[in-house]
Amino acid sequence: MENTDFYTLKDKNDKLLLAAINIAVLMKPYDGKHLELDDIVATDGSLKQLPEGWFSMGEIEKKAGVDLAPDMKVEGPEGYGSRGRRRDFITDESFTIDFTGQEARLNTMAAFYDLDVDSMLASQGRFFAKKRRAAKVPEYSTLLIGYDGAPGNEIYPIWYYPKTSMEKKGKQSLADSSSITWPMTLAAKDDAAYGSLFGFGIAGKGFTAELATEMGISMTSDAAAATKKITLPSGTSGGTWTLTVDGKTTEAIQWNATGEDVTSALSTVGSTATAAGTAGGPFTISGATNVSANGSSLTGGDTAIEIA
Repeated sequence: MENTDFYTLKDKNDKLLLAAINIAVLMKPYDGKHLELDDIVATDGSLKQLPEGWFSMGEIEKKAGVDLAPDMKVEGPEGYGSRGRRRDFITDESFTIDFTGQEARLNTMAAFYDLDVDSMLASQGRFFAKKRRAAKVPEYSTLLIGYDGAPGNEIYPIWYYPKTSMEKKGKQSLADSSSITWPMTLAAKDDAAYGSLFGFGIAGKGFTAELATEMGISMTSDAAAATKKITLPSGTSGGTWTLTVDGKTTEAIQWNATGEDVTSALSTVGSTATAAGTAGGPFTISGATNVSANGSSLTGGDTAIEIA
């Protein structure tokens, strides 16, 4: 084995500092229907509109933030004269989500007060609803989407809880110097149909293959071999266009460039993706996950570049 030094072993990497500089808390009354990644994020990293029934809790209080608290209890037999447990058993596993809603949305108030919205009074100048008398604690599916990065290179940390229930409600303080807020804690519950307590992932156009590799995530062979077809607008006779692959944007590419020219442009900005095609395209882009193009500087026809 070769000798090395402390910092090589430590392998610090500032690129791997992720943050949720913004957060969306999304909920839906639990109905047994589950989301998969394809329901949340498109293959190019863009977010999708969620199915009917999902609602947003709006802006979340900055000071409180969103606290995620996973917990696990382990027990096991101990032998007389032995140190520590001889075998470990997970006897309890939990996950709580704690946040404070700032906006007076009906869904937020209904979740906090457990209101019977089916029997509420709502007319011009009046709203009133009673607490439900049902003994069962309301259950929800809950989705958290964080936001990091910059426009065009977004990174979305994603937490999905197929089944949660209201665990605790915080104190509401009424004062002339603050707005009314709705602090609440949700508890994740096991959902046999989903097969897991929760799921976590990362998506977005900023989640490039290079970043995934630095994180220790190996892209599947399908993602690594993914291809995209780029077609310039019909009638194009001049100008330039740019291509963005996994967050890397080329310099201006001539309208009559060949596949080799496009590959060279990608290589110049550090992309390992390749392009195949004759002068003016269409081009087949290989080895790319997220692909977009800008044809605003093309002339002779439309400027919308087709990507398939």
